[in-house]
Amino acid sequence: MGAISAARPLALGVATGMRSQLGLAALAVAMRKGPRDVNMVVGRQVLASPVLKQTLIATAAGELVADKLPATPSRLNRGPLLARLALGGAAGAVLGYAEKRSVVAAVTGAALGVAGAGIGAYGGYHLRAALDRHTDIPDRYWAVAEDATAIGLAAFAVATGAHTDGQAEPEPEEA
Repeated sequence: MGAISAARPLALGVATGMRSQLGLAALAVAMRKGPRDVNMVVGRQVLASPVLKQTLIATAAGELVADKLPATPSRLNRGPLLARLALGGAAGAVLGYAEKRSVVAAVTGAALGVAGAGIGAYGGYHLRAALDRHTDIPDRYWAVAEDATAIGLAAFAVATGAHTDGQAEPEPEEA
């Protein structure tokens, strides 16, 4: 994997660590709008389901709201953290496989997604807590800034990576 290739699953993992539902939702949204490498893999997978796509978008939107509620448990608790790592790995694996069509690339993407999710979960939590402690700006504003950062990282991950070999790939076949 090249530098940009490795950055994609890592960035999607970081976004997933910050907002657990965002990685797979971004992949589902990118299916018809994004680069052909994502379309070719995602278009033939379960993420192609319109019902699942809408569900992923709804859960990601719900998480953006729920994150601001005081009763929301910490993302660093065992359950939420393990879910973020697993979802980051799954999203990274899809991107890795989409680019190289190999098991090695999928495993590498998964590892980068898991690492990114850990960075996003811990880094996002501790940075936001520090900003809340050291500024007069309420946490909810830092939470919105974190939302924007996570969305930007997810958008980068699924929008970057057009094939560089100059050859166009065929569109995925409709079922």
